[in-house]
Amino acid sequence: MRKDYYELLGIELKATPAEIKAAYRRQAMRYHPDHNVGNPEAEERFKLVAEAYRTLGEPERRADYDAWLERQSRLGNAPELAAMASRRGRRVSVRHAYERRERRARHRHEERRSARVPSLFSLRPHRDHGVLHFVMFYALCFAVMVPWFIGYAGREAPRTVYDAAAQKRNKLPGESDLPPEVQERELRNFQARILLAAEGGEPWAQFRYGMMLYQGYQGMEPNREAAMSWWQKAADGGHVPSARMLESARKAASEVQEKGGE
Repeated sequence: MRKDYYELLGIELKATPAEIKAAYRRQAMRYHPDHNVGNPEAEERFKLVAEAYRTLGEPERRADYDAWLERQSRLGNAPELAAMASRRGRRVSVRHAYERRERRARHRHEERRSARVPSLFSLRPHRDHGVLHFVMFYALCFAVMVPWFIGYAGREAPRTVYDAAAQKRNKLPGESDLPPEVQERELRNFQARILLAAEGGEPWAQFRYGMMLYQGYQGMEPNREAAMSWWQKAADGGHVPSARMLESARKAASEVQEKGGE
């Protein structure tokens, strides 16, 4: 049976916290191992004094210890109850009671923490009652999603209908929808209109026709000398792009002659 902590510290049951602290310091200095070298009894008494101060120095532990003292006094007056309390496995220590209180508080804290997220929507099941919710939730997900995936994978792809209108929409940039013979006739008419306007003295037409001759536009025979003559006519009429193109063409021709001479 554990000794009386009040008796160990030499204080009364109604001692104040200051008196308990002062009594502990006196007893600790008296039985400290440094002051009692080679004395195991003093060392054991020092441990008991420290345990007594830990118990009586905290209000909750002291209240539990006072209740235990009162219970022990009742058991002392009733031998049959004392025999029941002395059975094997029966805990009557204040330390055990305080540990049970801490375990209950920790258990309540874990319950409040686990209650923030319902077990049905948590990835980790909480205790035994959460396993059923865990299985039911994911079974419901599979029951809904699997048929949807099967129906999506097994559906028939839409057929593409190709017609004349679609072919026209898919034509290349610059490609005409007219038949080849019509295109050739329109090209000849276009070239004839440009030549007619150039012969009429239109600077823009002279510049355009010179470009067609210089590059060999749409099957035309390239003729750079004739192209430069048309640009010269347009430049004489005040057409600035023709003058710039004429200067560039002459410069390119001179570079070609110099390379040929070398």
